[in-house]
Amino acid sequence: MGYFSNGTEGDLYQEEYCEQCVHDINQDCPVWMAHLLLNYEECNKPGSILHLLIPRQEDGFNGKCKMFIPKEED
Repeated sequence: MGYFSNGTEGDLYQEEYCEQCVHDINQDCPVWMAHLLLNYEECNKPGSILHLLIPRQEDGFNGKCKMFIPKEED
């Protein structure tokens, strides 16, 4: 699951993925919200959906959200 060591790291991830994604309606990304609400409960559950949605890469950084679909440019 996504791990963000501080608010800045989280903000940068949101800018790169959430804000550019079709699922982020009115700045309300459901994947991001699930991580905010459930991360402490789900972090030690290997089968948690959160591990699939924002995967950790081998280098220890967060990977691209599996639900990410870029918005079409106007």
